[in-house]
Amino acid sequence: MGRKTRRRREKRRTTKVPVEAEVEAAEALRPARERREKKRPTRPSRRLRYLGIVTGMAAAAVAAAILIVVSLAPWENDGQATPSEFIIPTPRPADVPRQGTTLGDPEAPLTIVEYSDFQCPFCRKAGLEIAPQIEAEYVATGKAKLVWKQFPIEGEESVWAAEASECAAEQNAFWEYHDTLFLNRTGINVGTFVISNLKVIAEELGLDTEAFNACLDEGKYRDKVADDYNEARRREVTGTPTFFVGQTMVVGAKPYSAFKTAIEDELGETSETE
Repeated sequence: MGRKTRRRREKRRTTKVPVEAEVEAAEALRPARERREKKRPTRPSRRLRYLGIVTGMAAAAVAAAILIVVSLAPWENDGQATPSEFIIPTPRPADVPRQGTTLGDPEAPLTIVEYSDFQCPFCRKAGLEIAPQIEAEYVATGKAKLVWKQFPIEGEESVWAAEASECAAEQNAFWEYHDTLFLNRTGINVGTFVISNLKVIAEELGLDTEAFNACLDEGKYRDKVADDYNEARRREVTGTPTFFVGQTMVVGAKPYSAFKTAIEDELGETSETE
């Protein structure tokens, strides 16, 4: 055998043995590596971990918010609102004449008509902050009378409250009922002025509940409320509260100074014509 041939065979053998050894070593190590891979826990990607944290925080925040709302809710009873406690107003002065929804001397030279809704937030402001000033300065002194007209535009609870106030007026308690509704207003169609609560208010005010409940249940003043509403539309009333100070229209819960100016102007014209 020649020298060159022998060298090629030796070279072929020296290159083949390490490859086979490497393969065998790799095969021997494979089970251990597979075992390590099985034991090693899979880690979520950084993006997935971040999303998980954010989602968890959001869920916790929602749960906390729900607990706060539930703990603060003043009305609850199997889906129907029930008052935990009503705010009852201070009785109005007994020396101011009243009849139905009219407050003041029937012969007063000036008539102030208010078209309003018991669920309207601006009506609440007018009823509890502005009207008392008008009453003190002009109604109690016999210069003007204040007439409430129903203009329920905020939904069914507005209609129920309007009818209930008329039932209270039947017992000469409209203005106390008026004040109580505004003091306990919590929103629009949120269950505050459902029928059951309106009856409880009558009881809290010491009304004849049997007569009041019958009045409300039979819808005794439904037509009267509708008549007031239609009258407001004919007078081009589009929002609440809207006042007619004599012939002067005042829209919204304006500052008392605006009402005072309108009243003084109307009283001045009235005195000039007398």
